[in-house]
Amino acid sequence: MELRGNLIAAGRSSGKLELWDAVEGTLRCVNDEGVSGITALAFLNNRIVAARLNGSLDFFTIEINKPSGLLQYRGAPGRSSLPASPCYSSEDVLSCQLTRSVQCAHQKPITVLKAAAGRVVTGSQDHTVRVYRLEDSCCLFTLQGHSGGITAIYIDQTMVLASGGQDGAICLWDVLTGSRVSHVYGHRGDVTSLVCTTTCVISSGLDDLICIWDRSTGIKIYSIQQEVGCGASLGVISESLLVTGGQGCVSFWDLSYGDLLQTVYLGPSGDGQGVRQLLVLDNAAIVCDFGSELSLVYVPSVLEKLD
Repeated sequence: MELRGNLIAAGRSSGKLELWDAVEGTLRCVNDEGVSGITALAFLNNRIVAARLNGSLDFFTIEINKPSGLLQYRGAPGRSSLPASPCYSSEDVLSCQLTRSVQCAHQKPITVLKAAAGRVVTGSQDHTVRVYRLEDSCCLFTLQGHSGGITAIYIDQTMVLASGGQDGAICLWDVLTGSRVSHVYGHRGDVTSLVCTTTCVISSGLDDLICIWDRSTGIKIYSIQQEVGCGASLGVISESLLVTGGQGCVSFWDLSYGDLLQTVYLGPSGDGQGVRQLLVLDNAAIVCDFGSELSLVYVPSVLEKLD
């Protein structure tokens, strides 16, 4: 699933692509042209890219029945470098049109899909990472450097690109030339997530380790041992502030030195409920799972002042 504005894009194992209203919970439109299950989605303004089990890549455009001048946008201007999220009225009639399809994007199922800065990046069980141009779905580079399937990808508006795989390796790439900048073995087993700042790369793995690497040298600065099952729950709030999940809590760390700054408990400390998924919102609040519930945590004001 992917959320953009007030729309949720959901991919089905049957191959259907659905658009849901995030506020009203109603189904807005369906595209059922695909026959292979959807494994990952990227949602950018009025465009959706879907990766499929058969290795294909589909590009969709959301169309509405009113002039674009009536389209509303959410969020204050100048808040970030990212474009504002579109908000569609409940009266709009939406359709999701398939505009392009790359039938052999990969030789095996696509496992990871990310998009930013006009680029679509895919990772597959065929051990490769591929970079496509969003505008015309042209494949620019095929990146080879992993000995296992790709399990994590990071790309941002500055075209910083990192990939992680089942081999425990992490690669940094130059998106403009397709060359590999660095290659390190960081984890025992799959790399589960990757995030970059201007100075470091943060990775997590099935070994429940979070590793912080110097982006320019590829040298590991330090690592944080997570509690069992919580290794993938991490988020970057700012250049100097990291948040991780634990057993019934979230913890805030100083990225520069690896110091634990504060722990916020979501419930009784001994109830054994692990935070396994964590998302940092634009306003620096954090949404995370806690048992069968979702919890909203605001960054303690003392940490905002430190930042």
